[in-house]
Amino acid sequence: MTYSNGEKSQHGKNAQLSIYELLSSCLEKNYISRIISPYRAGRTGYSNTEQFYAPFMIDFPNGESWLLYSTTSMRTDRVKGQQWDTYNLKEINPNITSAFLVYSDCKNLVETSNFEKQNIKYTTNEEYSAIDAIISQDTLYNLIEVKAHESVSLGRLKDIQGRNFEDRIALCLSNKDNLSIFNNNGKTLTGLYYNFFETIISNLDISPGEVYSIFATTDKNKIGKLPSGGNPKTDILVNICFYSGITKSISISCKRSSANRVSVHEYSADSFSEVLDINNTALSSLLHEFQNNPTLGSFGATNTTALTEALKPYNDKLAKWALAGTFGYGDENSQWASHILTYDNNDNSISFYSINEYLDKLNRSKIHGNFGTIFSWTYPSKKRGKSIQLKCPLLK
Repeated sequence: MTYSNGEKSQHGKNAQLSIYELLSSCLEKNYISRIISPYRAGRTGYSNTEQFYAPFMIDFPNGESWLLYSTTSMRTDRVKGQQWDTYNLKEINPNITSAFLVYSDCKNLVETSNFEKQNIKYTTNEEYSAIDAIISQDTLYNLIEVKAHESVSLGRLKDIQGRNFEDRIALCLSNKDNLSIFNNNGKTLTGLYYNFFETIISNLDISPGEVYSIFATTDKNKIGKLPSGGNPKTDILVNICFYSGITKSISISCKRSSANRVSVHEYSADSFSEVLDINNTALSSLLHEFQNNPTLGSFGATNTTALTEALKPYNDKLAKWALAGTFGYGDENSQWASHILTYDNNDNSISFYSINEYLDKLNRSKIHGNFGTIFSWTYPSKKRGKSIQLKCPLLK
């Protein structure tokens, strides 16, 4: 894409505004304690006290600081100036432990590849660099999140990452710049987590120019609790307004993990029986027997065969209830998930499907779970004998 000098300048300013929005969300969550923008400092003994510059310096509660620069193109001549600033600022301020050059999560795959190639040169010591790495917006957020929770257990960190990932998706879907870029009206815009936005909107069969407004929320007061007081499958509720006058709502269940299988469902045997077929006493008895003996060994071969047969008529119903809440409790429009979004911590990739598409993909993958289902059956930690937990593969 060709830019005039004025457009290049505006593009750079918008990149910084997007980073500031990202950092503001981190400040709200107390991941960081302060944003200084811009940050300037000079060498002791020299009259120019603002000789060296970084667009952002962020402070963490533990006293450490990071420098952040934004970029929209991989120009090594420009980076040399940022390297010089970084080298000096790190020497001036001993609290600065890291510096990053941040690019937008854009759809320009060629430019993204250039960023990644140059980053390899820095991180493998092929080239000296005062800047520690060249990273995307998504990677920056992840690094800040991990840094802010370096004292918590791995299990606790995963729980925090999962819950806050939902907020990030809602933020990116509601971002007006992302919609403008998608509608081809944002030449100088960079957006926020735009690759997430485009993946989701494109898979909804929405074409550029059709939508004028998107609002997404994770507000539990708006999504509501189930009659039991538990959380519904919906993590994000999205309203999409079309120029045609139509308004469309979708509900998204989010799963983020580095594991091959993730927990997707946890209910008592009573609830399993009530939802699948309250009149099937044989099925109910087997479900309670598994709840009391929640390993294949303790459950026994005879019971395993019997439960496998008993579940056959309900496999599709079970899968939709477990993944989406369908046929279960709560409001079907706002609390049953219409779509599922997965995030793989191993490569920071996301996938987005309707519930039916995801189930089709699971079935085509020939996933072998327990009792003829696509799920691994177990029990939640510290709840043996009280409920049944189902785990499911995380597919891309």
